[in-house]
Amino acid sequence: MGIYNLVLASPRQPNAPRLMARHVDPSWLKQRGYEIARSLGEAAAVWTAEATAGRHGLALHCRSGHALTIETE
Repeated sequence: MGIYNLVLASPRQPNAPRLMARHVDPSWLKQRGYEIARSLGEAAAVWTAEATAGRHGLALHCRSGHALTIETE
C-alpha cells in the first residue's frame, strides 16, 4: 500500500505546485479534491485519468485554471 498526494497547481504559479494533502486512501483525496474545486467555484468538475512525465494519476481541471492531481509517492 502506498501513500498518495493531492497536489494543487495554480495558474499564477504553474511550476510551483502545492501539496494539499497526503493519505493512504486515494478515494479520500478525491473527495477532498472535490471540496477544494467547489471552493474555487467549480461545482461540476470530474476526475480523469492522466499520465504525465511517466507517472499515472488522476487530474481535476477547473475553469479558473487551477489543476488538482492525485499522484503516488
